[in-house]
Amino acid sequence: MITDELASIKKRILDYGFKRLLLAVSGGLDSICLAHYFIANREALGIEWLGIAHVHHGLRVGTADRDAAFVEAFARKYNVPFFLKKLDGESLKNAEGSLEENARDARYKALVEIALDPIASARLQDDTLHTAHSTQHTPHLKGSEATDPIPHTTKQPKVAAPHLKAAEGCDLTPHPSLVIVTAHHAGDQAETMYMRLRRGTTLAGLRGIQEVRVLDEASHTPKQPKVATPYLKGSEATDPTPHTPSLYRPFLSVTREDLLAYARENNLEWCEDESNSDTKFARNFIRHEALPHLERNCPGATRQLCRIAELADKAYAKVMEKCNTMFQETLPLKQVQGQGDTAPFSHLKGSEATDLTPHTIIALNKKALRKIFLSHADADLSEMFRLWLSELGFRFPIGFFYSQTEPAHVKIPVRSAYRKRSIVKKASTVLVCEFEDVQTASKFVSCGMKE
Repeated sequence: MITDELASIKKRILDYGFKRLLLAVSGGLDSICLAHYFIANREALGIEWLGIAHVHHGLRVGTADRDAAFVEAFARKYNVPFFLKKLDGESLKNAEGSLEENARDARYKALVEIALDPIASARLQDDTLHTAHSTQHTPHLKGSEATDPIPHTTKQPKVAAPHLKAAEGCDLTPHPSLVIVTAHHAGDQAETMYMRLRRGTTLAGLRGIQEVRVLDEASHTPKQPKVATPYLKGSEATDPTPHTPSLYRPFLSVTREDLLAYARENNLEWCEDESNSDTKFARNFIRHEALPHLERNCPGATRQLCRIAELADKAYAKVMEKCNTMFQETLPLKQVQGQGDTAPFSHLKGSEATDLTPHTIIALNKKALRKIFLSHADADLSEMFRLWLSELGFRFPIGFFYSQTEPAHVKIPVRSAYRKRSIVKKASTVLVCEFEDVQTASKFVSCGMKE
């Protein structure tokens, strides 16, 4: 099975044309297999540049340093550039929201920072971590690796790229086509699908984890690719932007059993993260309790959940193609962003203007929108309309979409009981205008999310 899956991965990456890869390696089974596969097949895959990045979350005492040292030794063994980012664990623990989500968002941000400017990223890194990378006993390493000291066993002065371990003259230049590669596999996909189905989701959510995504410019977290948006100019019109790397997850069809077989075949060693066994975290509970129970009672359930995601992804593409054709005419000749001297909201002063700052604004033609809904009166277009707006970047959780007439500058408070906790979201605002060519902020319909 693993041979077939790896052959499929090879075909897809050649089709994508990815040439410069930054591999996110935690030191666990999945990411070590990922790194070994791309290193071993570098020439066959046409890869021009390859690097390994490790994010130290600062959350686990001792073992996190061990994992960082292990990944660094792995990179040195294969002569691959190594990049290290250490996060502030206490800040992650004390931040609002769940620790899982905070750590995830911080990890993606760190990976993007490395991808965009590896040398500067390394130069700014806190060197204190290296005091733990001495000749400590490392039972997971064999032979000379077990006693080979990791560089920087004492605190070093900050010099250019102190964390890069590769041959001299290695190309470290950031590149707009650089792709961040993570080791999400079929088990992760099944967990995500289970979580979404349990709480309720839409067609977009049924797609599960996407194989290729762009990263949000502001938060650096994965986001949906934009559909055709002719009102955006230049680099805004297409994704990824020149300054935002893509995210690639090639192992989504590979099971953990496949990875174990690959590791045994190639004599690979890896580290175990003890926090992955803590079932107080929702995903860990699903991984160790819920899905195994489901698999015992419904053999093949994991693969079926992954198949649902594949089918939903194909269906979603067709639905969005239809949505683009249907709703494109609702976009006015002039796009409203609420900024600039010529924007219809430029006349707002003081607090009125600041009320716009939490909102992302799009203006739609009311006449065209009404015509579309009336011409399809026998069908419920509200969900398709919501999906289309979501694809444009206007997020509305299922069941929360509504519209009302109110001044365009009014801030909409948003609070949603979501994922078992109350979170405050920045409101997106859709302004449906009376005229094809937007000139004023009067007579708009504002669409948002209910309290």
